[in-house]
Amino acid sequence: LRKIDGLEGDGGCLWSLEEIRAGLVSRPEEFSPDIHAVMERIGPHVVRIPYLEKGEHDFIYRFRPEKLRNRSVYEIDQRSEALYQSGLCRAIKAVKRINERSSTTPAMLDFGAVSYVLPSHFGFCLGVQNAIERAYECIAENPGRPVYMLSELIHNPFVNDDLQARGLRYLQSDKGKPLLADGGGLLWDRLGKDDVVIIPAFGATDEDKVRLIEKGIAINRYDATCMLVEKVWKAARRFGREGYTVIIHGKAEHEETKATFSNAAKAGAALIVRNQEEAEWLGAIISAGDAGEKMRLFGAFAGRHTPGLDPVRDLDRVAVVNQTTLLRNETLKIIEHLEEVVGRKFGQDRVGYHVNGNSKGDTLCYATQVNQDALQKALALDLDFAMVAGGGNSSNTYQLFRLCRERLGDRAAYIQSEQNILSAERILHYNFSVGLNPVPTDPMTERPFLGHASRPPRILLTGGASCPDGIIQQIIARVNSFFPSDRIRSVDEVLADLE
Repeated sequence: LRKIDGLEGDGGCLWSLEEIRAGLVSRPEEFSPDIHAVMERIGPHVVRIPYLEKGEHDFIYRFRPEKLRNRSVYEIDQRSEALYQSGLCRAIKAVKRINERSSTTPAMLDFGAVSYVLPSHFGFCLGVQNAIERAYECIAENPGRPVYMLSELIHNPFVNDDLQARGLRYLQSDKGKPLLADGGGLLWDRLGKDDVVIIPAFGATDEDKVRLIEKGIAINRYDATCMLVEKVWKAARRFGREGYTVIIHGKAEHEETKATFSNAAKAGAALIVRNQEEAEWLGAIISAGDAGEKMRLFGAFAGRHTPGLDPVRDLDRVAVVNQTTLLRNETLKIIEHLEEVVGRKFGQDRVGYHVNGNSKGDTLCYATQVNQDALQKALALDLDFAMVAGGGNSSNTYQLFRLCRERLGDRAAYIQSEQNILSAERILHYNFSVGLNPVPTDPMTERPFLGHASRPPRILLTGGASCPDGIIQQIIARVNSFFPSDRIRSVDEVLADLE
């Protein structure tokens, strides 16, 4: 490759693909024929470049064992300690989390005037812990250097705000909308090969990765994709190679589902269904005997399937994977419904051929599931109120709230932090719209809280996988403040009972 004025550095340089493409357009005669030939063929393979040393059984970013965890990132200053650290939550987890994958009985915290029920599993999962530690480490490793995150690290505004206060910038919103730089223009357009970009725990689509790779940005080193999310990708690719159409149970606008769809599409046909209602619609397409009727019904999935997917040809063999933050039981119901549909159409002895049953165990995130299992055990108790803490755009937090709402109705609230607890009588709550795409309304709405109970109230409290422990402790402190101090037991006394 000949040196081009303005691109060569002292003693040679590294050129990004973007720079080479620009040179090919502006001065094609200055490039060797070999470079022209390579650049014409490299397009479909660009996304593989940073991961060439990884096999199908390797993971981009494995969970760190406890002895290698970097807990110092949670103790940078008082702000971080208040956000991430909680002696109370640490003690509960030490006693109740006998196994990371299995829920146990909930913790009962009796403060005297009020008591709390906390599930054995709540708050940060290992994938979130990995991503947070990687983000703070990345900022510390690159002083004075631009550090970007592809989109929100996790769906919690306090964590994201703290990272931004330390200099991190987001390239796009959680819905994929590019963000503007100060002074105008897109941040994407300002990226250069010396910049650092972190890929969040949700992962990234191949399209976004290619944009970064073309710019010469080293994405492998700072890819914090959760290995349980990547496990879903591997299953989706395997199913596609085996001839199945991959059905993704997820929200089409969610970063994780977009990334899973991108990976599934590399191996075969894929389609996104949001819930049981849409799964039943898909079942009707599979059951329809007339090709015209199949095509008519299939129109409901416009924009949510791979190009060229033919409902007449491609829906006789399906395998289901899911967005890891959704309810496991709903994914299982979708699989069971599709098994019933193909059983009626092709015969029960052919169900295993037409619906890949292995997806029941391959693609369900144990961290999401164990939080749900632990919450169900807590909901079986006698409760006066339930609070679920997490960001308003957190899918897994919303699923926890759904479970609470089913059990307690309006005595369940989805809050962001202790700031939403206005008084003993009133609480601010995310009021979700009804329909296929539930989103929190803005602003939050008030609803009754504890009032004047005839007995010390018992409150269930849990947090989504992106809720820091410090917020849980601050919520407890806020509620305790509504009662006379002489009626509230100390944290040490409460923990002594727990132990």
